[in-house]
Amino acid sequence: MKPRSAAAFTLLEMIVVLVIAALVVGVGASAVQSITGEHELLRVAHEGEYVLMEAMTRTVTTVKPQVVVLAGLSQGAKLMVRRAGSDTYEAAAEQRLWLRPGGLCEPLTLRWQRGTAWVSATLDPLTAAFNDLEEHL
Repeated sequence: MKPRSAAAFTLLEMIVVLVIAALVVGVGASAVQSITGEHELLRVAHEGEYVLMEAMTRTVTTVKPQVVVLAGLSQGAKLMVRRAGSDTYEAAAEQRLWLRPGGLCEPLTLRWQRGTAWVSATLDPLTAAFNDLEEHL
């Protein structure tokens, strides 16, 4: 009598399946981490916008000038500033934005960078909100 063979996977087949599954999970995890890192710059930019708008609101309501230290908006990203009338970005270190009770501020463009990804935003001089938001993620 012939022995009956069971329909089962061999150890080698199981190892191959586990290796393929590990590769798929690894690629997926690195893709998710990359997307999360890129969107982190957008979060930092929006938090910077909130700080600037809050300072403008304090300026208008208290009729006292406010000073925003721009380097404080970086949150771990490299923050560059382009002042009105300039074509170049400069490091935000030691730069400040003065908000005056008249409700106007200097129109700036801020750029947050991490690696090759960046997000830039131009301030509205009346509200300190962002007029244009451009991203290269």
